Amino acid sequence: MASSFLYEEQLLCSICLDAFTEPVTTPCGHNYCKSCITGYWTSTDLIQCPLCKKTFRRRPQLQVNTEFRDMVEHFNNMRVRGGDDILAKPGEVPCDICLEPKLTAQKTCLVCLASYCQTHLEPHQRVTNLKKHQLIDPVSNLEDRVCKKHDKTLEFFCNFDQKCICSMCLKEEHATHEAVALEQASRERKAGVDYVMSEIKVMENSKSRSIKEIKYAVEQSKRRSEKEIADISEVFTALVVSLQRGQAELIEVIQEKQRAAQEEAEDQLTQLEQEVAELRRRRSEMEQLLQSEDHLCFLQSWPSLSHIEGLFERLSRSSPAFTPDLTAISQQSYVGTVKKTVAQMEKTLSNEMEMLIHEVRLSDGCEAAEQRDAAEELMTDEFVEEVWTPPQDKLMMIQQCCAVDVTLDTKTAHHNFIVSDDGKQLRSSEGPRFLPAFLRTDQSRSLIFGKEGFSSGRFYYEVQVNESKSWLLGVVKDPINWDTNVLPTPEGGGWTLHGFYNQFQETCFAYSNSSDPAFLWQRPQTVGVFVDYEKGEVSFYDVDNRILIHSYTGCGFIETPPALTAFLYSMAGASLSGRQKLYPVFGFLKDDPGNILKITPVAEQSATYFK
Repeated sequence: MASSFLYEEQLLCSICLDAFTEPVTTPCGHNYCKSCITGYWTSTDLIQCPLCKKTFRRRPQLQVNTEFRDMVEHFNNMRVRGGDDILAKPGEVPCDICLEPKLTAQKTCLVCLASYCQTHLEPHQRVTNLKKHQLIDPVSNLEDRVCKKHDKTLEFFCNFDQKCICSMCLKEEHATHEAVALEQASRERKAGVDYVMSEIKVMENSKSRSIKEIKYAVEQSKRRSEKEIADISEVFTALVVSLQRGQAELIEVIQEKQRAAQEEAEDQLTQLEQEVAELRRRRSEMEQLLQSEDHLCFLQSWPSLSHIEGLFERLSRSSPAFTPDLTAISQQSYVGTVKKTVAQMEKTLSNEMEMLIHEVRLSDGCEAAEQRDAAEELMTDEFVEEVWTPPQDKLMMIQQCCAVDVTLDTKTAHHNFIVSDDGKQLRSSEGPRFLPAFLRTDQSRSLIFGKEGFSSGRFYYEVQVNESKSWLLGVVKDPINWDTNVLPTPEGGGWTLHGFYNQFQETCFAYSNSSDPAFLWQRPQTVGVFVDYEKGEVSFYDVDNRILIHSYTGCGFIETPPALTAFLYSMAGASLSGRQKLYPVFGFLKDDPGNILKITPVAEQSATYFK
């Protein structure tokens, strides 16, 4: 080892203490880096050797010692290539014994507190006492392994203070604490880490499965959505094709009528032209006879003119009259009828699409919850009424989409009824009212109807009933039997709900099911009436409690023909007499002056519900 150190020291410049770079030899025989010796002489007034102090009269002319330079390079290359020795790279632990350039350390001795390359590690593998030292993989932070107070290796772990200590710490301030060897503490901690790692692995596997399941569900949902979108597009395409087919048939009908009218006009024109030619020929003959002065010839030709009156009569009889029929053909326009019918179809389709979109949106509870949360974030007390509230149940969807304005028709009111000026409030009079006979309605009828009837789509209105002890609400079908003294029934074209109040509870029943009434323990304040004309449904809702009281289904309003058939019937001028109008109906079942019914604006009810 001494010879090895000697060789390494002989290959280092005595000025920079690093490997020679362009070595030169002074006249006294010592070697230096060319830049080092030149700089040394520049910095001093004496020209002398740094080692032997021999002075030169003038600065020697130095030349690079090429043989010595080659020898130095050869030795460095052999040292780098020897065994497992590798020059330490940035970030690697270098050998503490090697001179520059330093080799990578192979082991670190916790006793010597030094790191060694493979060459300098040899004594620890050969000397008996050194073999007892604890060797670990090379580490660079050896100062962190030494107790700052006692300058000894950290060998124990204090469980009380949760820190590493040396043997002197164990005898002094940690004497009463429980301490174990670092190896044992490390094993215990590793066991805990292994347990945590196993739990993490289980959780990781569970999360991974959840990720796969969610991805699979998303992919399946995407495929289903794509298929549904394709099917929906096909349905709407079929609808468009059907409308286009109806448009083509309608145009064909109009064109056929035009062609028939044109052919009829052309036939009449041909006949008129022939008759005009005949008249011109006759007139020419008569002009020639009138110009003749031969009385004999004129009289002899008279028999041929004796048929003129018959000709006039025949032509006047056979002449096609250019009556208003042909004029009407030229002036007839179907645009207004088409626009009116298409507008009705568009309104119906728009209502249907709006309801469909709301139903699809409400079909997913998660999506509805997200919309509700987003809406609640936007709402404040100042502008809550200005923000559109997504429908959160079927009743609210009906309120937003199907509300209509209902006004009482005073002409149909019972003589004991008092109707407010705006037609929104109905009350019983406090006593009998004496009216002239011509102003009285049927004495047995205690009902009143709405002004406007409905013969298509959906409609909904709300009535405040909390100030009435016995009330009646619903709809009746036109024509109305004004002379009956029986309350409307489904068989007679009436679908109604009755309510009675008896201080204990509210009893509500539909007329067709009066034997099985519904007892409402909480008296309804406002009742909503919803009618789906096309489906034949009439439903009654407790608006404040958001519950369905009763619903009629399969009501015989009409036998609705297909939309395309109805459109073609309308174009052809045919009347769909089966679509009777439905009129809202109101009434009191008992003569009580305290009974009051109020038609309330639906918009206010739905807007304030979620405040």
